[in-house]
Amino acid sequence: MLVFIFTLFPILATLLIGLFCAVSDFKKLQIPNQYNLIIIGLFFITHICLFFIKPDLYIIPTFMSGIIACAILFAISVLMFVFRLMGAGDSKMMSAFALFIGVQQIPVFLFYMMMTGAVLGILTLLFGKFKPVKNPAEGSWIYHAQQGDKTKVPYGIAILSGIIFAFIYAGLFNFQTYLPLFAR
Repeated sequence: MLVFIFTLFPILATLLIGLFCAVSDFKKLQIPNQYNLIIIGLFFITHICLFFIKPDLYIIPTFMSGIIACAILFAISVLMFVFRLMGAGDSKMMSAFALFIGVQQIPVFLFYMMMTGAVLGILTLLFGKFKPVKNPAEGSWIYHAQQGDKTKVPYGIAILSGIIFAFIYAGLFNFQTYLPLFAR
């Protein structure tokens, strides 16, 4: 039962914090560092607890898989930042959340993140052209888009989309994934 709690809680907490990141990015085009630090801390605490409770049974990616995924996505996001395709906050968010998706889910994560990012980019262009929102909140994504700034896209939303789909493909929302935790 403890393994179930230490597996499900971090997944749900990660999604909730991802939602906070996405909302903050939408409203202010900023992702607070505190959110990323919470995710990193949650990753380490989870793996320490799982190591002492049940080191042979993992539902979430192993410690090394998370670290390697973080390193790979950090390298990708830094390149995107250098070429001005992604902001620094997005890069930090992508790297922190990679800890929970592991190496196997990187392709799924990147695919859905890029598809959602493309939709957000198209919406940014459309908001700039048609200006459908009257009096958008100053500093928000829609405000910048309607001012004609094509470089401001709330990629935190796309990152959250990638995380959700990576979790789905990993089976983390499937009850059968958790049955071995109760069989022992």
